[in-house]
Amino acid sequence: MAISRHPMTGVPLNDIVVRRKALDEDDAVTAHIMRRQGSSFTEIVHRLGTNANRVGEVLRGDAFPQAAEKARNLLKDDLFSTH
Repeated sequence: MAISRHPMTGVPLNDIVVRRKALDEDDAVTAHIMRRQGSSFTEIVHRLGTNANRVGEVLRGDAFPQAAEKARNLLKDDLFSTH
């Protein structure tokens, strides 16, 4: 895959493939999982293709407050599952 560059400066740019104006519950659970796995806040914002306000609402528990518990359970289940 070719790296895209700004046409005037030549600075390498990341392609934005997914754009979300709003997050759903699965997105919220994913944000919590990513955070627990060590992703930075900014990385979560970029990888989910949304803005920092949406991710902040999720990680603070203002939106989808049950998502943190669901993420913990998924991570726990994954830890004890056999691959």
